[in-house]
Amino acid sequence: MPESEPQTMRRMTWPGLLGLLIAFLLVPSFVSVIFLDSQSERLFPDAHAGLKVAIVHAVGTAIVALAITLKRWWPAVLHERLRVRGWVWIAPLAIVVTAAALADWERVGDAGAGTFAAVALGVLMIALGEELMFRGVWIVFLRARMGELGVAIVSSLAFGLVHFLAGPVQVVFSALLGFVLYFARRVSGGLMVPVLVHVAWDLSVFTAFMTDDPADGSDASFALALVNVLLVIVLAVAWRRTAPRSVEDAAASS
Repeated sequence: MPESEPQTMRRMTWPGLLGLLIAFLLVPSFVSVIFLDSQSERLFPDAHAGLKVAIVHAVGTAIVALAITLKRWWPAVLHERLRVRGWVWIAPLAIVVTAAALADWERVGDAGAGTFAAVALGVLMIALGEELMFRGVWIVFLRARMGELGVAIVSSLAFGLVHFLAGPVQVVFSALLGFVLYFARRVSGGLMVPVLVHVAWDLSVFTAFMTDDPADGSDASFALALVNVLLVIVLAVAWRRTAPRSVEDAAASS
């Protein structure tokens, strides 16, 4: 059943949510094109490229943070009340371990600490903004309007659809990742673990692009996608078994 919003929270409508999403997507793009003279960064040969990504996505993160502040949604966004069983930890841990194992550490060494730090900062800004939006605002918003399965599916689909510029394959795999990140929020009790998992995924992929050679690709992308698909299948099939065994377990995990 949908849960009611606390009285201290200001209500958000569908037009308001979609307006926030549009601002989150478009304003950083304008900043990138107008002020940084760059539509998107696909390669990171130096620290400057990574810092541009950080600046652009910090704008999006600030927009979402402002909306959360104005709506007084921070407690609900940051803290998860509907926990799941401990075995679900396998999902975020599997992503992090795969990401760490397949990152291009040789290229990181060649690029240098400065470039790696700048790219890591850019990835952190991407993860913060997208997790605040999709595992934060969207989940809180949807829970007042539909059951939890609907929340998981709709928030994940929305996350996938905002990656439409990268093509239909990216939309599908982003939506599947969103489903795992939804469970990362519920098993950990908040937004920090989804942010860390998101950072691990993107940073692992981005390490292959710390170069000025556009022919290079990421060995991590396919493996992460495969692991993610397997995790989604397990979580979907075992949906009912992810819930706490009893009311007492749910209360203890809160």
